[in-house]
Amino acid sequence: MSGEKPAGVLVGQKGVKYGLQKVAPKKPGQLGMAQKPAGNAPRKLTPGNVFGDDDSEEEDVEKQIARQAEKKRAAAKDKVQRQSKYIASLLEQAQQRKREQDVLYERRMVKEREAEDHLYEAFVCEFEEIWSPLRKADAQGGGVHGNAILSKFDIVNARAVEHTTHPINWELPPAQQPHKLAAQEPRTGRRLTAAATVMTPAGPLLVYSAHLECFCGALARMAQLSDLFRDTRQQQAELAAAWRQREGAGGKEEGEEGEEGEEGAEGGAGGGPRPPVLAAALMGDLNTLANGVARLSPNYCTDHLRWSSLGWFEAELLDRLVLPVRDTEGEGGTSPAANAWAARQGLPAAVCRDLVNPGYADPFNARSDITFDHWKYRYLGLRLMTGKLDWVLLRGVKEVVSKAMGNSDYSASDHKWLEVCVRL
Repeated sequence: MSGEKPAGVLVGQKGVKYGLQKVAPKKPGQLGMAQKPAGNAPRKLTPGNVFGDDDSEEEDVEKQIARQAEKKRAAAKDKVQRQSKYIASLLEQAQQRKREQDVLYERRMVKEREAEDHLYEAFVCEFEEIWSPLRKADAQGGGVHGNAILSKFDIVNARAVEHTTHPINWELPPAQQPHKLAAQEPRTGRRLTAAATVMTPAGPLLVYSAHLECFCGALARMAQLSDLFRDTRQQQAELAAAWRQREGAGGKEEGEEGEEGEEGAEGGAGGGPRPPVLAAALMGDLNTLANGVARLSPNYCTDHLRWSSLGWFEAELLDRLVLPVRDTEGEGGTSPAANAWAARQGLPAAVCRDLVNPGYADPFNARSDITFDHWKYRYLGLRLMTGKLDWVLLRGVKEVVSKAMGNSDYSASDHKWLEVCVRL
């Protein structure tokens, strides 16, 4: 009946019912509709929600965590793949640039070879450098080295000048090598100097390319230099003999009239004309290094000048005690029998006779024109191993037009280069 009310239910005004109501059970197959709370009304939590006993919600959280972790792994993998592709692209670009640089280098080499096709050369091989674990990485062997002469003019009489003094026997195996540093650079061969006559438009120019021994003392290097002085005198004597033969035949070769007229107008034995002076350039690394910290090492300074020349550069010994002892016979003067100072130092008599300067002069300063001052031998602002090791000795030239030094940062070599322009 409509007027009846359920038990336990109070009916208020306007028919509003109060009290407990029994919810009718759902029929099988009937779906319930969840209602969304109105507005921002807080969600009502069941006791199961409060104490975390709802398995379904825990499963949802775990799934969300797993999804987030999977997303992070996928993003990281994608990032790694992108980085790998980027690195691979950079490597490919670097390889491409290297290939292009190699091509440019080859083209430049071809151009340089074409530009040098007209150059003439003379090369003397001094040593075969032997690969050895005893060597340092920057001084490893595996090739040959020697001395060379390059010229755009014809080269004649190219040869090797033998030295009579060899402080180091480079043929000895390292185990038998008495010199400590030489044992660390095993090689076969000996010190030789390249020599040749360059036929310039102004006349012949005798050229030497020298590299004297470094693992010895100043006196041994002077002995090696004496071999080149002796060779110069021999070349001058051959030129003079040929000139006298032509003079005796009643004529001079074309191109010699002016020079020989100037040389032979005055003086000479009997007041007659003199043979022309053979112009010469003796150049190279003479290794005049017995100064600075090298003086403290018995490997670089092996004679008594190590201490008796204290305060001098080795280059100054050469400049003040050797070069001034001149052979002026070719200039109408007389020649000293020997270098007396060298004799007092104990050098053999034959070396002292040869150690007479046949007319060479140095356009550079033996003290201030430093050609070796490598950064490896600098410490706390101190330059421990410096000196003038490289030389250009000139003979029979009319004028030194200019001179220069380069490679001050030692990027191309551990020595500076020297340049001299002369008028023959």
